Amino acid sequence: MAAVALLTGALNEAGRRGWADPAVLAGAGLAVSAAVAFVVRERLARSPVLPLGLLRSRAMSGAAGIGLLFNFGFYGMVFTASLEFQHERGYSALGTGLALFPAVAMTMFASVLSGRLARRTGDRPLVVSGMLLAALGPAGWAAAGADPAYALLVAPMMAAGFGTSFALTGSTATVMGAAPAAYSGAASALFNTTRQIGSATGVALGGSLLASAADYGTGIRTSMLIGALAYLAAAGLAWRCVPARPRRPGRAGRVGARQP
Repeated sequence: MAAVALLTGALNEAGRRGWADPAVLAGAGLAVSAAVAFVVRERLARSPVLPLGLLRSRAMSGAAGIGLLFNFGFYGMVFTASLEFQHERGYSALGTGLALFPAVAMTMFASVLSGRLARRTGDRPLVVSGMLLAALGPAGWAAAGADPAYALLVAPMMAAGFGTSFALTGSTATVMGAAPAAYSGAASALFNTTRQIGSATGVALGGSLLASAADYGTGIRTSMLIGALAYLAAAGLAWRCVPARPRRPGRAGRVGARQP
């Protein structure tokens, strides 16, 4: 918790103070120190909150990383888009919510569809294709130009929303399938925590990029491109780490055992 708070604080302040400001660098350094202290404490604890042996599973650690990256990309996009609609285009709060609806609406359909397809295809194709589709969202927004018409942004928002939700089911199944039954709660908590870290850092970085850019259009395009890169990185992780066929929850081996 301390590491996440320090990291997001440093990212938030970077937009106002500058990326090389001593306070920003100190915050980032303290975040790393807090993360290292957490790992050491968990390694030495008799009853750790997070059994570090879980992370030795490539499927477990990879899926957790995917969750961090797709939340980083999606919520970073939603946050910067909301600022664009309210502050640059003058939309009301209600108007901004309606403008973002295409991204949110797609999540409802994608999760149902991916759950049905997973029985036939396994998780890897769904997660990889979902992340590649989602990457088209922020990339399409960045390519639309400095002041695109709203109609040009609908398809990118739909792609990001659909792709993110499409990959969520398979990522969750991968985490739960890689965890021994006794550690299913810890595995679920790990996945949700990494996703929340991704959300927090995506929002913080997006805000700082907007604040520090030479102009607003450059800031939002830079933020969107970074989000697209996060999605592409998640697609690469999925290809490497998500099993082609999902394991049943709780059927993984002991904690710390090597798994494909």
